[in-house]
Amino acid sequence: MLELKGISKSWEEFKLRNVNLKIYDGEYFVILGPTGAGKTLLLETIAGLHKPDEGEIWFEGRNITLTPPEHRKIGIVFQDYALFPHMTVRENILFGLRLKKIPRGEAEKRLHSMASMLKIEGILHRYPRTLSGGEKQRVALARALVLQPKLLLLDEPLSALDEEIRRSLWDELRSIHEKLGITTIHVTHDQTEAVALADRIGVMNQGSIVQVGTPQEVFRNPRTEFIARFTGFENIYEGHASESGGITMVKVGDVEIASTDTKRGKVKVCIRPEDITLYHERPDSSARNVFQGVISNVSDRGPLVRLKVRSKLEFIVLISKKSFVEMKLKTGSPVYLSFKASSVRLI
Repeated sequence: MLELKGISKSWEEFKLRNVNLKIYDGEYFVILGPTGAGKTLLLETIAGLHKPDEGEIWFEGRNITLTPPEHRKIGIVFQDYALFPHMTVRENILFGLRLKKIPRGEAEKRLHSMASMLKIEGILHRYPRTLSGGEKQRVALARALVLQPKLLLLDEPLSALDEEIRRSLWDELRSIHEKLGITTIHVTHDQTEAVALADRIGVMNQGSIVQVGTPQEVFRNPRTEFIARFTGFENIYEGHASESGGITMVKVGDVEIASTDTKRGKVKVCIRPEDITLYHERPDSSARNVFQGVISNVSDRGPLVRLKVRSKLEFIVLISKKSFVEMKLKTGSPVYLSFKASSVRLI
């Protein structure tokens, strides 16, 4: 559907660096990365708002690197929505159709179809200044979708919304994608949003795509320490790996950690905090990694509690509020912690 071949672009003090990427027909692809990674610049280059310094953009089998934005069959929704303040919702949605000289009857038909799908029939007479953030988002989506693009680009579309509205719009975006089948590229820095929406994720850092895969592949098997930290591996240690009885054993200071990954020599050991289980007594389980420690810090995270457990290593552990209360844990509580060898990633 879309292929980026060696795209590089300098913009002010930033640069896209040799971006190679394939987006498949009908896919919901999320570009995930921290602020300043180059996500928006990449999206705008795909849209044709910037000409790459190097490389080519291929879309539906055609080289569109030099094709003007209005001829790319691409719709884009910007982070600030970019609605025309002097136009009503109806006029905003119809604007692109009028530029394309779509007949009035067809334009009205598309308008009402989009308004119904996005549940904005009742606000067509209003102006953007009177709309909530969620309403503005729906109007911006309608304005892009009414043009029936072959590719939809979404630039941090939910970042300005509160948590409840964002979560409801995740469901709506997936529903719209399933109904219309439009190939979608969605830019975000929010990991939960990426997992909720993506068929595949491309992690971006410092102008480069550093890993591409399904949410499971990216979040469970990071390729680099940056990706591991960015996707939530809070327990990262340097060690030396060697094989023992078919399992990789990693020496980290005075501690040995077992992993099912097969690496040798100097490695980084990565463990997600939610993969660690706490016990009052030494567990009788199949987990190969069991350590005794003391809770040194407690941080309330709403439905979750983040704990620091001081052992021969310091571990970060996430448990549910329910488990925390039921176990009567507090700072200074002695505990055992365990995690499976299959939960330990080596990079």
